[in-house]
Amino acid sequence: MKDFAMSHAGICRLIARLLAVGLFWSVLAAGAPSGRCEEWGRRVDTVLSPDIPWEIFGDELGYDSRTQQYRAKGNVVITKGAQSLYSDEAFYDLKTGIAEVWGNVRLKSGGDTFNGDHAVFNLQTQTGSITNGVLFLKQNHVYISGKHMEKIGPDTYLIHEARLTTCDGPDPVWFITGKKVKVTVEGYGTVENASFRVNGLPVLYLPYMIFPAKTNRQTGLLPPRIGYSSLNGADIEIPFFWAISDQADATFYQRYLSQRGYMQGVEFNYILDPRSKGTFLADVLSDDKSPKNMADGDALDVSPLPRTNETRYWLRGRADQALPADITAKADLDYVSDQDYLREFGEGPMGFDARPDLADDWGRPFEERYAPLRRSALRLDRDGSGYSLQGGTAYYQRPEDLSVDRTAQPLGDLYFNLLPRKYFAFPLFTALGSDYAYVWRDVGDKGHRLSLAPEARLPFFPGRYLEFEPSLRYIYNARWVENDSTREDNRDSNQAYEMAADLSTNLDRIYAVDWLGAKKLKHKIRPSFGYRYRSLKEENQVVPWYEDITRERPANVFEVSLENFLDARLENKKGNVSYRQWATFDLIQGYDIGEARHPDDPDDERPFTPLEADLVLHPLPRMDLRGNAQWNHYDKEIASTTVSLDMALDRRNGLRDYYRLDYAYLRDGQKNVNFLVDVNLFYGVWAGTSLERDITAKENISSRYWLGYRSQCWATSLFVENTDADSRVGIMIELMGLGEIGAHSSWTRTDKEDRF
Repeated sequence: MKDFAMSHAGICRLIARLLAVGLFWSVLAAGAPSGRCEEWGRRVDTVLSPDIPWEIFGDELGYDSRTQQYRAKGNVVITKGAQSLYSDEAFYDLKTGIAEVWGNVRLKSGGDTFNGDHAVFNLQTQTGSITNGVLFLKQNHVYISGKHMEKIGPDTYLIHEARLTTCDGPDPVWFITGKKVKVTVEGYGTVENASFRVNGLPVLYLPYMIFPAKTNRQTGLLPPRIGYSSLNGADIEIPFFWAISDQADATFYQRYLSQRGYMQGVEFNYILDPRSKGTFLADVLSDDKSPKNMADGDALDVSPLPRTNETRYWLRGRADQALPADITAKADLDYVSDQDYLREFGEGPMGFDARPDLADDWGRPFEERYAPLRRSALRLDRDGSGYSLQGGTAYYQRPEDLSVDRTAQPLGDLYFNLLPRKYFAFPLFTALGSDYAYVWRDVGDKGHRLSLAPEARLPFFPGRYLEFEPSLRYIYNARWVENDSTREDNRDSNQAYEMAADLSTNLDRIYAVDWLGAKKLKHKIRPSFGYRYRSLKEENQVVPWYEDITRERPANVFEVSLENFLDARLENKKGNVSYRQWATFDLIQGYDIGEARHPDDPDDERPFTPLEADLVLHPLPRMDLRGNAQWNHYDKEIASTTVSLDMALDRRNGLRDYYRLDYAYLRDGQKNVNFLVDVNLFYGVWAGTSLERDITAKENISSRYWLGYRSQCWATSLFVENTDADSRVGIMIELMGLGEIGAHSSWTRTDKEDRF
């Protein structure tokens, strides 16, 4: 070796060039860097990144001034920020731009790593090659190894005789081998002559396959879904994701059902700012099975109603938009082509249930798939410091009977409310509630409705522990109706006076505990006594509205309530304090004085209203239990009950179990139960079941059972699903980082007896 006396400038040049090469997939700008060097083993700053210094450690550095070649040798470690390059030896030729590292080569850039025996880079063309290399992409947890790896572009690599897996360790449970693998960082990878192997044994051959190798949103194909159903035939869906911009994207669902036709779907998302965003979905099917065969028992199991349309669709979405003058717009879309569409295609891994859950994402619920009405609406609102102004329009679709629409449609409405406001030092508060609506329907009366309700309140404290609040409200309702049969305009109005008084107190006590992270519990009790009297100015007048549920009725009611609150003061190991309301429990009992004095049926006097109990439990961050029950004193029975539970329990080793329950018992005897249980058992095995059941009719609406196993790099699950018209069984295999593959089969139900 020639002259190894190296100048400070030469060391700087070598370090800068070599480190830039060490960033295997970085794009290097041409030109010799300059800067300053400190003593050996110290920090080196370069113009490549003036804010982040380079650091180099090694046993030897050398420079041949005649050939302009540089060499570093012995435990070479070169770092910059989160990027580090390790090797036994490094070489760089200034004239040719060729850089070479060998001997236990290891590169770390963020969470990604690269290992190899030998690497050669051309800085001028930004290309290179590696021998016996292993590339690990942390975002997808993918290992790609090959005998010979080439960098053929700024972000593109070609690996020969490659092996790909997401499993840790030298002996992965599964891996994919390929003659040639091409990978583009922040894009996708392709494999030619791919062989999928389990424990080294080939189980599947694909001449060509695609896998994700991206950390950011990127346009491209998503994993396909394949299935088979006796009702729909072969079923395949290929989603395509389009990253339109940083603020918008779209997914196109191309789905083919061999016995039904071609279904096209699209999902569009956008976000302009935290207050302006939206999600809209549409699915359209040209159905070969149209019109509906009313002699087919399986088709009648879906619904007993006829259907003649060939083009079938479901449009839905949610959007919020911030407008000038502090106005916010909220849009809800839910429109379906016919009453059977959601029932036939809504469930399962191939159904709309696999699409984004807009109700959970937006906090605005959808009507369930058996609901007789579907609601679309647009609402504008502006909230000031002392008022609330809202306006909008809504349309209720009745898909079960589209031929004649008798549904009252509030096509235009306006709400203006003045919040309680205090005047001067006197504790008198006034408020105003008002609303207007224009109601239209295709068949039936239509017209306008107006309501005004000014109110005055006078809260004061007659004692140290008592709070008393009397109030007075005047209610005026009016409507202008166009009679559908006579085409005459009629005006009706109704006036009412409502007086109320509430007397209450608060009692509380604090307990020292050490339970579920709580150090103190505060129990607060609020007993209250209320009286409400409402008198119609003319009790024999027609009540001016279209639906019975909104009628103003005379009232003379006394009510007793007992509210309980349980609040926890939580403290973690670091001493940080937080508060959470663990529980509320309310009891409400009313007595109808008007019913006692003038019962509708003298032989059946029932002045006591049902005793109502409300319970809310929230002791854990992922637990929410709500219940309501009403007890009828005269029939000696529970008049109605609803219970809902949503819970996720965290266990050791990162395991989490999910539970969901909804139960409803209504006054007409209708009973329904929906539940889901998904439990991690042991050693990666999980199992679960879900059920929708009409207890009154003693039949299941749908039920599903699954059993699965999950390891570090793969998972598989077997499921059985029963619905009204058919049943399915399927298996899904998930390769971590690469998506899901699987299939399911379906058959028409012949046994109509559902078993619980």
